[in-house]
Amino acid sequence: MTAAHQGPIGSHFVAAETLVAQLGAWTHRAGPRYVQLADALGDLLGQDGLPEGARLPSERELALRLGVSRGTVVSAYAALAERGAVTRRQGSGTRVAGDRSSPGAAAVLRNPQFGRFITGPEVPIDLSFGAPHLDDLVAGLQGGVAEAARAGVPAHGYAPLGLPGLRDALAGRISARGVPCRPEEVLVTTGAQGALALLTAALVRPGDRVVVEAPTYPGAIELFSRAGATLVALERDHTGPRPEDLRRALSGVGAALVFLVPTCHNPTGAVMHEQRRRELLAVCTEHGVPVIEDETTAELLWDGTAPPSMASRNPDGVISVGSFSKVLWGGLRVGWIRAARPTILRIGRLKAAQDLGSGLLDQVAVLRVWPELDAIAEARRGQARRRHDTLTAALAARLPDWRIAPCRGGYSVWVRLPHGTGDDLAAAALEQGVAVSSGSSSAPQDLFLDHVRLCFAAPPAQLEEAAERLEVAWRVAAARSAVAAG
Repeated sequence: MTAAHQGPIGSHFVAAETLVAQLGAWTHRAGPRYVQLADALGDLLGQDGLPEGARLPSERELALRLGVSRGTVVSAYAALAERGAVTRRQGSGTRVAGDRSSPGAAAVLRNPQFGRFITGPEVPIDLSFGAPHLDDLVAGLQGGVAEAARAGVPAHGYAPLGLPGLRDALAGRISARGVPCRPEEVLVTTGAQGALALLTAALVRPGDRVVVEAPTYPGAIELFSRAGATLVALERDHTGPRPEDLRRALSGVGAALVFLVPTCHNPTGAVMHEQRRRELLAVCTEHGVPVIEDETTAELLWDGTAPPSMASRNPDGVISVGSFSKVLWGGLRVGWIRAARPTILRIGRLKAAQDLGSGLLDQVAVLRVWPELDAIAEARRGQARRRHDTLTAALAARLPDWRIAPCRGGYSVWVRLPHGTGDDLAAAALEQGVAVSSGSSSAPQDLFLDHVRLCFAAPPAQLEEAAERLEVAWRVAAARSAVAAG
């Protein structure tokens, strides 16, 4: 689901349940209830996710979804109008200030979790982000200037392609996994998100088509959407997109790229079979479309052995993306891109223009733990599996009607709700101090409205408490949905 939808006459309107999910824990703000709501809505509008002229939900509908009086919403809308953030007109409703609501003005597909980063507040238990907490496994992470010099950094400190020593180490690690790689085929980025942002800027132009799995990583959806791409979603079976669906998607106009997460898929935790990888890659090769293979969670497979990567079969046709945030720590913003040398040079030139290179001391910190990296990854796999089992057992005991998809690795489970929407549950969960991701943000169309993504990176005690709070939130969401439907 998107934050704004195309209406029958070219105007945009905002679905109430989606807006509620994106508001976050708005009642934690200061001031009277209507001011809290107005401030939260104002922050949301300021994040440029809604086109000017988009129509907001009616006072009655939004009040029902929020569980507040209609007068609270009326006062909040009035406060926003006084600030110039919205316009109100009899018969036209409440709209985002401006008049550019033309048929071609598309809303950005947004990842609600990014919005919470900006507006807060922090919730007690966060099941929306899948990255390990800072703990004893990485307590010694640090980097120094002297070590950067020994790793080959230029004296001036600018290294857009990354620390030479780290690029050497990455090339060796990638080669050992079946993809022949030289240091000049590696670029260090500011996390995997930074890698995807660079690739999007380099490869996607407004109007281009980008093919993604459905569901997939919401952060990638937002990047492609912000670039003006038309997203084509391929629904998955138990192992991934079907080759015949991909062939149909690429027939005729083709696509700028295909984005896949074959190992420890985000958000389902599934692993794509080797035969399916070969078939999908053959279709992309046939149509001359590059594949971005996201390996960010690939080292967190705890159930069995992963098939060879797609890049091992066609290094020139596949661009690999990875990160150390899932094995070490999310706050260590070090990722990488592996691609053919001409692609690395092109992206490297773009990165130089953007930021002159990612922080070198973070890269040194990765090099310092390099000798222990395999041992840390093994410990993370065991930790992730135990926490997966803790959360799923607690959910099965308290919410047995929820359907949890089998998970083989990563940090998230994909849950189908027996009724209602993930957006409604996400909003109710925030009120109980738990952040979850609605399934609606995991695909570019109105898919997976009845799903949520739950991450299990938190300590076991928090996961058990989260299940208890989610049980309460589930009852609240169900009651509100019943009132709204009545």
